[in-house]
Amino acid sequence: MIGHDRFVTYGPGYPPPHQQPPPQPVSPQWGTPQWPGPPPGYPSGRASTGAPPPKRRRTGLIIGICLAGVVVLAAAGITIFVVVTDDSVEVHRPAGGPEVVVQAYVDAVNQRDPIGLQNVNCHPSTEYPATRSVAGFATDGVRMRLGRKAQASSGWQYYEVEVTRTGRPPSIGRLEFSQEEGGTWCVPLTGLGLPVNLPG
Repeated sequence: MIGHDRFVTYGPGYPPPHQQPPPQPVSPQWGTPQWPGPPPGYPSGRASTGAPPPKRRRTGLIIGICLAGVVVLAAAGITIFVVVTDDSVEVHRPAGGPEVVVQAYVDAVNQRDPIGLQNVNCHPSTEYPATRSVAGFATDGVRMRLGRKAQASSGWQYYEVEVTRTGRPPSIGRLEFSQEEGGTWCVPLTGLGLPVNLPG
């Protein structure tokens, strides 16, 4: 039996039977696009989009700075509060017995010496500073004169003292001295810097 293909005629441009047509050349217009290399200034493999890279948000940094500022202000406020409310005052007791301390107290009053007054005060504090006391001495014209030593008791010494003020007659009182645990002596004073048992 003769094949059917023997009776088929092929015109020009048609391939013979059982053969694949030759590959057609690919038009550059429809072929796979060939992208140019990256422009200068960009890392390899990154094409330019024409827009600058997005900016990083610094919200976390700003919040951290604000929190650090709050902590610093809080610490400063606590420090100021402690300093203002601190009731402790550094003192240096006079070396010697009650005779030395009583004379140091009388001298501090008459000489308007806040440091000397502070050093003999049993309970100095920032609430009643010695500077205020000596300012009051100057305003009232307070003067003291030491008298005789009175009878002592356990841990206490007493001296008579004469106090004069401007426009007032002299007053005689008893000046008390207390012995502290370390063996030093001091004078219990009021906020005005005068002995607690001295007549007003």
